[in-house]
Amino acid sequence: MTASVTAPGVILGRCNPYGAETGGPKRVLGGMYGPRSATTPDMHLPLNVEQGEWACSRRADVRARMHCRCGHTGQVMELCSWHEDTVYHGEFVAGVTRQVSDTVRQHGHFEEIQKRQSGSCPKCLFPRPYDELAREIMAWQATLTQYWIAGPAQWHSAPAQALRTRVDDAGKLMDTARAAGIIHNCPLTLVPLS
Repeated sequence: MTASVTAPGVILGRCNPYGAETGGPKRVLGGMYGPRSATTPDMHLPLNVEQGEWACSRRADVRARMHCRCGHTGQVMELCSWHEDTVYHGEFVAGVTRQVSDTVRQHGHFEEIQKRQSGSCPKCLFPRPYDELAREIMAWQATLTQYWIAGPAQWHSAPAQALRTRVDDAGKLMDTARAAGIIHNCPLTLVPLS
């Protein structure tokens, strides 16, 4: 299905694929991570970049929502669709290089998100209680990183070994849930709303 124009009488704002227009991403990976999960300390990046708020300057053409076959739905997004851009290139004519412009039809965020970011439903990848287990594993791994940084004595200590055992055991639980089909990849479809 191709989104081309909005329905008559529907007024949309600016394209808002990643939340820049509404204060930043609120539910990264379907709520698995919070709005500050993409921060990059000590990299001195602009705040909008480190939070993943890549803004789009285009007008929204379609309201859409992600759906998976298991019945999960995402938030409503206002997205741009197909548009024409002016691109420039050099052309060598009679010994002289000149700049030439062309108009090229480009994918909008509606097409790009459907093409590149619809591989798996976050709720199917992290169903309850495995979403909490995944968060605990990440916290344990962050603590293990501190043991690693502290040096070999800390890395080989009893508390560090206990954390490694927890991570391994939790990983086995996740593997068992995947083998049973509880955790599974479920492709998403971006569906325009009327």
